[in-house]
Amino acid sequence: MTNQQLYLRSRHPLFIQAAGRLRLKIESGEWSAGSQLPALAALQGDLGLSRATIRQALELLEEEGMILRQRGRGTFVRPELKKRRTHALPVDWSTLLRGLEDLKPRLMAPIRTVPAAELHHLLAGRAEGSFTWMRRVHSHTAEPYCLIDIHVAKELFDAHRDALLNGPVVLILAECPTAKLARALQRVTFSSADDVTANALGVALGAPVVEILRTLIDDEERVLAHTYARYPGEFVRLDFEFKVGGPSAESGEETK
Repeated sequence: MTNQQLYLRSRHPLFIQAAGRLRLKIESGEWSAGSQLPALAALQGDLGLSRATIRQALELLEEEGMILRQRGRGTFVRPELKKRRTHALPVDWSTLLRGLEDLKPRLMAPIRTVPAAELHHLLAGRAEGSFTWMRRVHSHTAEPYCLIDIHVAKELFDAHRDALLNGPVVLILAECPTAKLARALQRVTFSSADDVTANALGVALGAPVVEILRTLIDDEERVLAHTYARYPGEFVRLDFEFKVGGPSAESGEETK
């Protein structure tokens, strides 16, 4: 399959797709820090795109601080690239709660009240009445790592407004006895950054993102909160430990 056919599979502009391919060469170490990129003609032959498109891609990488273009000398990977940030996605409840400690939220839009009908893609439970909606960026340091849309049952939000405005919703509801949190469900999917996500997280338009839906419900199956978070995909990792030698999932017998 030709490059052109591959590019047509994406809805993103050609220069963004080209920038993604060049960015991967840098992040993978194929083009090391301080090294010179191939000449424009060589990149054109490798990518199968026009010179104008490749120039746009290089401009984007320059804006991101990944390359340095020097007139008369060529284009170079920056000698001191930003240290690659990583964020481990939680795979169990205790890890999720620990990861929310020291979180710093920042509102990105005015808070508003919405009807339960506006909650989409619930993973369980019944959404009733009204919910308070917030859009925030979360950071552990000065650098943002997550853009999140949050819906909290209005009566809960009104009762714990200060805490919910200044802290992680999941952690606050987990520690709140009146919330009667009974279950939390999570779904992880992979997508690409739209303009809102790209601007909030400082990533390229069309860059890979990890999307996480979480629905928190009480002991009567009512939705307490529903969140939709987006993380930069290239900075996310999933760590698992597999127990070896346990009971067989198929036979129920111990593995010999």
